[in-house]
Formats: sequence, C-alpha cells, structure tokens
Amino acid sequence: MTLLTRPGDGPAFRYAGQPVHILGGQNGLPPGFAAMELTIPGHFAGPIPHAHDEFDEAIYVLSGRLLVAGDDAPQEAPPGSMFVAPRGHRHGFSNPSAQDAQVLGIWAPPGPALAFMRDIGAVLTPGTPPDPERMREIYARHASRLLP
Repeated sequence: MTLLTRPGDGPAFRYAGQPVHILGGQNGLPPGFAAMELTIPGHFAGPIPHAHDEFDEAIYVLSGRLLVAGDDAPQEAPPGSMFVAPRGHRHGFSNPSAQDAQVLGIWAPPGPALAFMRDIGAVLTPGTPPDPERMREIYARHASRLLP
C-alpha cells in the first residue's frame, strides 16, 4: 500500500500552540515511522533536554533556524539541516529568533512517538518556559527522561 498526504489532509494536533500535521504513521501506516510537519514558533524556549528510550527522532529544518543541542554545545541548524537523536541520546532544541521555523519531524517507531508528541505538545506554550515537574511526569509516562 502506498500513501499520499496532501497539504491539509490527515489528522492534526497542537504543539506549542501551533498545528502539527501528521503526514505518515497514523494508525500504523506505514508501520516503520511517523512523519509530521511542525511550526516551531519564534522565541520558543523548546523542551527541556531529554532522551527517549522507545523511539528515534530526526528533525529536518525546512525554513527558519533552530538551535539544537545534543552531547556537545548547542549549534545553529539552518534550512537544509537534519538533527538526529537516536534512542537514549540527550537532545533538545529551541528557536531563539523572532521568525517561526518550519520543520519535518521523523520518528521511529510511530506509535510511542505520536502519543508522546500529542501529550507534550498540549502543555508546551510559546513564550513560557516549560514546567520541569509537569514535563518530568509526561516524559516518564512515555519512556523518556529529562536530562541536565
């Protein structure tokens, strides 16, 4: 079975007050990964650095710029950059500029990643730092953990 998702097709949910469009991975189709288009608002502090134990994550910057962090010092990710965080590896991102950033996110496998993104997206808000205790509870529920 092949799939085509056109602009505006498919389910959506909110992440930091912005719409997230699920392009693939919903209802296990395809079973190997989830793909979502996200807008990362300008001046978004981002999630607290963290690691996921049940899924891998990749972020491809379509427009705008992100500041991404892994094990090393944060680095700027301009359009055309891809940031990859395998399971268990520390990562985080922010958008310190005034301009929104458009990204394509890819997660594998799709089920746990979609559940996590829906839950965490609902409580992240632009312009407000995340509440560490609330984040810790959500991350723990999704086999993920906050890291220094």
